[in-house]
Amino acid sequence: MEVGIFFGLMIFMVVPFAIFHLWAVIDVLKTPTSVWETAGQNQIVWAIVVLALAFLGPILYLIIARPQLRIVTDRAKAV
Repeated sequence: MEVGIFFGLMIFMVVPFAIFHLWAVIDVLKTPTSVWETAGQNQIVWAIVVLALAFLGPILYLIIARPQLRIVTDRAKAV
């Protein structure tokens, strides 16, 4: 019974994290370089951060870089 609980918890913890991590990697890589440059961020550095810091990297990207990238994208759409 303990093994079943362990695997159940892993599914509810690991699968959402893996999806979140994959989303962050894809988002970093699909954002155009011009947007990164305009936002004053470095795409290569953030790709390394997201990939190297397995749990913390995607969270840092979501909190620090992504809002700045969205501001640049929204300004470009408004023009």
